[in-house]
Amino acid sequence: MTSMPSVDQAIEIFNTAAEENLLSPLRQQQVVHLAGGEDGAGEVWMTGDIHDHQRNFDKLLHAADLPNNPQRNLILHELIHGDRFDSKGAEGSWNILYRAAELKCDYSNQVHFLLANHDLAQIHGEGIMKSGLSVCEAFTAGLKRDFGSPYHRVSVAITEFLLSLPLAIRTPSGIFFCHSLPTDSQMAAFDFSIFDRPLVAEDYKRRTGPVYQLIWGRGVTPAGVEQFLEKVEASLVVTGHQPQETGHLANGPRHLIIASDHNQGVFLPLELGAEYTVDDLVGRLRKFVAVE
Repeated sequence: MTSMPSVDQAIEIFNTAAEENLLSPLRQQQVVHLAGGEDGAGEVWMTGDIHDHQRNFDKLLHAADLPNNPQRNLILHELIHGDRFDSKGAEGSWNILYRAAELKCDYSNQVHFLLANHDLAQIHGEGIMKSGLSVCEAFTAGLKRDFGSPYHRVSVAITEFLLSLPLAIRTPSGIFFCHSLPTDSQMAAFDFSIFDRPLVAEDYKRRTGPVYQLIWGRGVTPAGVEQFLEKVEASLVVTGHQPQETGHLANGPRHLIIASDHNQGVFLPLELGAEYTVDDLVGRLRKFVAVE
C-alpha cells in the first residue's frame, strides 16, 4: 500500500493526473486513440471493474511491469467503492485511486482510464448500496477519517480527476473499450456526439444524459451491440460494469464483458495491431488467480 500522502501531496497527484488525462496527445475529445510503434507493435491490457480489490490490482501492476515494457498500455476503470468498511462505516478506496493517479503521472502515455458509473455516482453523491451501506458516503467518510478536516480539498481534487477521465479507448485494429453500453431501448436516440465534443452538465444527467446512459446501461443485446459498433465504426467492444462470476461473458459475436474484482476475475492482454474475434479475446483472458 502507498504510504499515506499529505493533503497537499494528494491534491498535487490528482491534479497532475487530471492534467495528463486532458492533455494526452493520444486523446481526441472523449476518446483515447492507442497507436503502436512504426511496425504496429504494442500492447494493451484491458481490465474489468476492480472495486478496490487490492490483491488483483497489485498482481496486475506486477505482471504489467510498465517500467520495463514501454510498449504496453494499461486500461483501468471502476477502481473505487470496495466492500472493506471499518467499524464506523468508512472505506478507503481513495487510496487505490491515488495509486492509479500516481501511475498516470509516472507513465502518462501508458496508463489510461475510462469513466465509470461509480465515478459519476461519487461525484453526484448517489446512494449505491453495499452491505447495507452507501458506498459514496463511506468513501467520503474514509477521506474524512484519513485526511481530517481538510478532507474536502482532497475530495474536490478527486472530483476534478474523475471528470477528466475519457469515455472510450480504441485500438488501430478497431477494438473499442468503454465501461458499459446503453440499453437497447436507448440506442436509437443515443447521442453519439459525446465521443467527439466537450461534455456539458446535461450529458451527465441521471437517466436521460448520454454519458449516464453509456456508463450505467445494462443488458444490451447482441443486436444493440451491432447498432453501437456501426455508429462508432468499430469491430468489437470490450466493457465491464456487469458482474461476472466466472470473470467474463461473450455477449454475442462482437461484445466481451469482463470483471476484475474477485479471485476468478480476469484481465485481457492484446496486441495493438492484431485483429481478433470474440473467441480470440476469450482465449487470451488471464485469470488473476493464476498470476503470481
